[in-house]
Amino acid sequence: MIELLEERNENINENEMDSVQCNIMNTSFYIAISNENRIDWKKTIISFLQYMEQEFSRFRSDNELRRLNEAKRDSTIVVSPILFDLLKKAEEYRLKTGGRFSPYMLIQLEAHGYNRSFPFKTADHEATIIHYQQERQPLIFKEDCQIVKKTDQKIDLGGIAKGYAVEAISKWLRNHTNSRYGIVDGGGDMAMWSNGDKTWKIGVMDPFDEGKEIGSFTIQNGGVATSNIIYRSWMQEETKKHHILDGRTGMPAVTEIVQATVVTEHCLDAEVSAKLLFMDNMMAVKSVLSKINCKFSYVLVKSNGKIEIGGSG
Repeated sequence: MIELLEERNENINENEMDSVQCNIMNTSFYIAISNENRIDWKKTIISFLQYMEQEFSRFRSDNELRRLNEAKRDSTIVVSPILFDLLKKAEEYRLKTGGRFSPYMLIQLEAHGYNRSFPFKTADHEATIIHYQQERQPLIFKEDCQIVKKTDQKIDLGGIAKGYAVEAISKWLRNHTNSRYGIVDGGGDMAMWSNGDKTWKIGVMDPFDEGKEIGSFTIQNGGVATSNIIYRSWMQEETKKHHILDGRTGMPAVTEIVQATVVTEHCLDAEVSAKLLFMDNMMAVKSVLSKINCKFSYVLVKSNGKIEIGGSG
């Protein structure tokens, strides 16, 4: 995973930093900005995160995502502007990645044993054989936040909802607080910005030992995300499963990579890109990543402990 280390500062009064920490969306959030204008922003941000957790968690039975998943095929559903935007972005990523990334994986995740929140070590049911087929146009997006549901698959927003929240918060803070610099860290999904006064130092953790780091890098503006198949893995009967499913097959990605960190311009692009690195050979993955964002860097850790660093340059 990744973490914020000490901050490199030039000409900064540390009292200008204004921060908040909270545990929401099954994630530890850390948000910090320069706040010379003393704008009250924390309640708004925490309320937004609470809303995201309430309405878009697949583990709740009383929210908007559940109502959408329970709607019948060919029905038209009016959803909130946030869910409309989130689903539309998820569908755009699905198309750009040739179906590798897909939000329509809930049935498959549950069949593989991921039917409750972590931590757990073993599935609570045996593996089941499920029919899975990609659909050309699972959702049709209409005006006024109307969606026509053209699929029997169910939606899991998972990591993309967290990346979406991180990016939305960073944009709101930049627009409403006029902060010169800031960072939004949602459990390793990060968005950061700076006018040049601050440089953030980000550490890449050792996937085999959370107390160690394999390296670090500095960044002023951009997005970072890490995916890891060690922390969210479990046994189902005699088979080890993990949470990164290939949207083309509905099966856990088969890979020698155990951790992928991506740095690019936007957190949401990084979040999706990190998952893709588990799904294909590097030549094929780079071609897909370039469709998401033409500028990217990555750090991969393989099951034998070897580290690979690369990017679009």
